[in-house]
Order: sequence, then structure tokens, then C-alpha cells
Amino acid sequence: MFRFARKLARAAHIRASARMDASMFTALLNESVSVKEQDGVYFDSQWQPLGVSRQFIEDAETYHQRYFARADFVELIDQCLTVAGVDRKEALQVLDIGSGSGSSVFALCELLPISHVIASDISPQLLRFLSDFAKTREELKGRISTCCFDLHVPFFKQNCFDLIVGAAILHHLVDPAKALKNVAAALKPGGSLILVEPLEAGSLLLTILFEKVLIALKAIDQEEGAIAGLMRAMRLDIQSRLGVPVLKPFTADLDDKWVFDEPYLQALAEELGLSAVEIHPGQTNLERVYETSFRSLLRVSGNAEAEIPPIVLEAVREFDEGISVDLKQKMCPTGIIIFRK
Repeated sequence: MFRFARKLARAAHIRASARMDASMFTALLNESVSVKEQDGVYFDSQWQPLGVSRQFIEDAETYHQRYFARADFVELIDQCLTVAGVDRKEALQVLDIGSGSGSSVFALCELLPISHVIASDISPQLLRFLSDFAKTREELKGRISTCCFDLHVPFFKQNCFDLIVGAAILHHLVDPAKALKNVAAALKPGGSLILVEPLEAGSLLLTILFEKVLIALKAIDQEEGAIAGLMRAMRLDIQSRLGVPVLKPFTADLDDKWVFDEPYLQALAEELGLSAVEIHPGQTNLERVYETSFRSLLRVSGNAEAEIPPIVLEAVREFDEGISVDLKQKMCPTGIIIFRK
């Protein structure tokens, strides 16, 4: 009886420690910022949808359906917290940037059970999907605040977050360093900024893999099908994103603008006044990291139901088997990037 009572009391304490009311949220805001609340989302009163890609505004519903509640995000965020050495038993103040409709946010809430997460994005449409879903789950009520603002604005006060997470946000930004300047300022000394981003070396290997898939499809007269079209588009996409931080005439028109390398990330850390950067593989299973990337690409591009011909699957697996796990540590397509303050 007493054990059960203590368990209930502990559960109530955990829920209370992770909750934040409106006054607690506004206390984190920079003095120059004013917000308005609508449908559970806080808006920067100066917010404008300038430079926001169509996929996050007009096509937000499609983007939401492809990325919402992905089970692999729990595994990904779990890996992020592990390699960053985050204490999951602490009540942390967490900022998630580029939250979209919430896959990374819900994973953070699950893995950091007594922490509060502020979800942020420049798309009000995606944030409303997030907010509406959170309202339906008792375990999420009061644990998530949602705010719509531009990262280029000093929205939060300095030194107010223990942890900042951005899963697939940096490569959408025209000027990553400028956007992260305010994010880095909001991080507490001793805190961590964790980003999950495409890496140049692994991305270049993907272009070779996609070429092999195209050759395999040509051998069976399927070079005009959906998978072949996707492979050609993705090769061009990656080739167009090389050369951070050099802008090209078409960079602003790309949804995914960059892939990153270690020298750039080290220079970025120095520019932001953060400690030396750590880079870890984004995938836990390196045995079939390129097959996983290939299948993930089919899923998020709306081709999850496409039948993969045996000759294509054989080519993909042969490519994976030809690269050692040790080399894949450095050649993983997606990296977990950790900055310390």
C-alpha cells in the first residue's frame, strides 16, 4: 500500500517537474521579443514566412505525413543522447530547433522523462500538427511548448538551455553560421548542442550507390520507373549541395542546401564560440548503413510501397559489403554532430 502510494507520488513529481506554464515560458524570451499565442502555438509577433520552403508551408500536410511519428527517430535521438553523455535523470530545459510536426520532440519527451521540451520551427502549419497531437496524449500535456520564430532572431535569452537538439535542420538554412549564432548564445555553459546532418563523404558514396542502382535498373529495362527517377534526382541533389559554405546561384531555391564536412564544422564551432566538434555515425547498424539509407530514401520520398527488384537489392548489399565497418565510421551518410559550450 505504502509502496504504491510512493510510486504515485513519484509519478506526480515527475510530471510536475517537466511541466511549464505560460509565465515560465515567457520568462525565457529575450526582452526585445513579443509573442502572441494562437491554437497552442506561440508566435514571434514579427514573424514572417520569408525564405520558408514551400514544403514547410503549402505542402506541410505532405511533409507531416512522411516524417511524423517515425519509430526510427526514437532510436536516433537515443543514440544522440548516448554519444553526447546526456544525463537522462536530470530535469533539463531542452530546446528542439526545426521540430517540424514533432518526431524528434516526442522522442526527447520519451527519453528524457522529467525534462521540458520547447519545440520550435518556422512553419506554423507543422507546429499546429505537433501541438494538436500533444493535446491528445496525457503523458505529453504540459511537457511541450511550441513556438514559431526565425532562428536568425535572438528569440531566447542567453544561457537558458541545458540541451539544444536539431534533427535535420542545418542543411535547410542559407547561412548556417548566422542562424546558429543565437542558438549557441541561448545554450548554458556546460550544455550541448546536438545536430543530425548529412555528411559530405558519406553523401558522395551515396551518389556512387545510386549510379549502381541505375545500372542495375537499366539491365532489366526499368530505367524510366519511379526508383530510377528518384536515383537521378538524388544524384543531382547531392552534387548541387557540395561546397559549404559557398553559395551558388540556385542555393536559395533548394530545400536541402548543404552536406557538411569536418573542417567546416570545426570552423563553425570556433565561429560560434563553442568547443571542438565531435562527429559520430548517425546510424547504429553500420553493417548495412547504405541499404538503410536507400530504404529510408524510398520511404520519405513517398515510394515506400515501391517494389525493389532483386537485382537492385543485390547491388545495394554488394556495395555495403564492399566497405568495412571501420571505414563506415568515417563515411556514414548521416552524422551526429555535438558542440559543447
